[in-house]
Amino acid sequence: MNNIEKIAKIYTTDRQLIGSGQLLSMSGSSIKIKGSNLPILNTRTEIIVEIYNELSGISPYLCKVIVATRNQLNALVTRVEDIIERRGSLKVRTDISFHIDSLKRNDVDITNDVPNMKINILNLSIGGMLISSNYELMLHDVLSFYFKYEKNQLVLIRATVIRLDKVYGDDSKELLSTNYGCIFGKMASYDESVIAKYLYERQLQLYKNR
Repeated sequence: MNNIEKIAKIYTTDRQLIGSGQLLSMSGSSIKIKGSNLPILNTRTEIIVEIYNELSGISPYLCKVIVATRNQLNALVTRVEDIIERRGSLKVRTDISFHIDSLKRNDVDITNDVPNMKINILNLSIGGMLISSNYELMLHDVLSFYFKYEKNQLVLIRATVIRLDKVYGDDSKELLSTNYGCIFGKMASYDESVIAKYLYERQLQLYKNR
């Protein structure tokens, strides 16, 4: 991924979004951003610039403006903040659903007992997911499904339920639903790369709409 493809967002020091563009270059302590409607700011104005990076996540920089026009903003980095989201622990909100291929409970295949079982993935990471389902699940259940992404890319995922998240009503103790935290079994490097690509593109979509 080259610099031109990286999104840059510009904030005031009190975190108000004032513009966005694309990273033109980053060299040493200098950041250059291009765009079509960037904020016009005075020299030495302090701003926060967030750069979206596919591998590491969102990197914030405290900067001072060198020059700012509608089409380009050059700034000097005065402090590098902690990365907001790292690839290793990245969890992304999703709105995708899949039918399962199999379900095992206590090492017994009970797939036939759950016809048309469907899971809704609420968030996803390289190592696991949070789901809801049209069937009740139990701790240590093992479910398998094909993650379908782009054209003919299919990834067989085996996931084990390790956590039950019960959702209760705000004004009552009534149980509304149960979500399930799952951990993935070992995947081939190619399969992980497909999931990583989906996570990146999904996060980018959410980031653009922030």
